[in-house]
Amino acid sequence: MAATDALDQLKQFEEQYIPFPTFVAAKDAIESSLNLFRETGLAKHMLVLGEAGTGKSSLCRWLAERHPKRVLPERNIVEALFVATPPAATVIGIADAILTALGDPWHERGTVTAKTARIVTLCRECRVEIMLLDEAQHLHDRGDTRTHYMVGDWLKHLIDAIGIPTIMLGLPRLERLLEINDQL
Repeated sequence: MAATDALDQLKQFEEQYIPFPTFVAAKDAIESSLNLFRETGLAKHMLVLGEAGTGKSSLCRWLAERHPKRVLPERNIVEALFVATPPAATVIGIADAILTALGDPWHERGTVTAKTARIVTLCRECRVEIMLLDEAQHLHDRGDTRTHYMVGDWLKHLIDAIGIPTIMLGLPRLERLLEINDQL
């Protein structure tokens, strides 16, 4: 077998999703949250925790593939907004990552307030129905309790403003962020 054939087969294998029970349960719960939002407008938020390599990022990619971005002449439609949380995330870094995922060409410009307003506007204009924050433990990895509380408050404000289901996926230590900021 030629090396290119072997590489193609390896790539195809790596792109397959193995439907193990916890993956299916998380996928079904997220799809249920999305369907509830579509039917009622109620946003049910979720936290998906797991050790490294358990399929959280694969779950995000699967959902993004299932709900692909559609590029239309008047606007992009982004039903499932997939955001990779940057390492040692700050509020401005998270806002940049979200704006980048939304396709904002000026994601690096503006204050936190201006960026937040653009996120809310773009989520509405792009008809975002669910936001997936992968590697969300990075929200907890920087600073002290005060910083964690501030990041949590900003995220809570954003989630309320966009009014769509938000799914945070990350390592188990992410749960500490929710313990620090009980509004989340």
